[in-house]
Amino acid sequence: MDHTAISKPLRQQSGAPRARSPYAITYALIATNVLVFAAMVASGVSFTQPTPRDVFNWGGDFGPATVGEQQWWRLLTSCFLHFGIIHIGFNMYVLFQIGPFIQMAFGRARYLLIYFFAGLGGSLVSVWMHPMAVGAGASGAIFGLYGAVFGFLLKNRRSLNPAVTNSIAKSAGIFVLYNVVYGSITRTTDLSAHFGGLVTGFVVGMLLIRPRSMAQPDLTSPTQPT
Repeated sequence: MDHTAISKPLRQQSGAPRARSPYAITYALIATNVLVFAAMVASGVSFTQPTPRDVFNWGGDFGPATVGEQQWWRLLTSCFLHFGIIHIGFNMYVLFQIGPFIQMAFGRARYLLIYFFAGLGGSLVSVWMHPMAVGAGASGAIFGLYGAVFGFLLKNRRSLNPAVTNSIAKSAGIFVLYNVVYGSITRTTDLSAHFGGLVTGFVVGMLLIRPRSMAQPDLTSPTQPT
């Protein structure tokens, strides 16, 4: 899948002050997820197939504990836990693709707000739909970033180059559709968390979109595939 229109750093306007790296928040989030996973493995958790008990002990989302014992913090901690190297590897790759666009479109503080609120939204829907399953992963938060992309494009559809809008929307749409299809044919993917994060990210993104005049990325011309 071609994420170029989203992930490629956008050109800085001539004469403008040097911008901060659009990858700063993304690198920090990836590092946090990787460090947590490394700590899990160092403690004896399987590198490839952690058990539900292992993930629960590290803060996984589980109805009887999250809701029954009011351990609400699990809604957040579960967003930084993963069921093995493939799970975290795919999530971090997608986060690396979408993160820079979100930072440039919304700013660093709003990026973090979207990420965390979407993660919480995904966890809430997950524990509601599957209370007896241990849930974990950054997918809800990442889907929320794509929800924010759709909100950004909808809010700014009249001021953006249609070619850019179509390219970004197509890339985001393919990602969402692929995961829906893949999740539908596998028993281990929690689509409820994905949809919860997607909707939460869209709503929060719409609320946090900055006016186009405020340090918005230059999206008036499409980027070129690499």
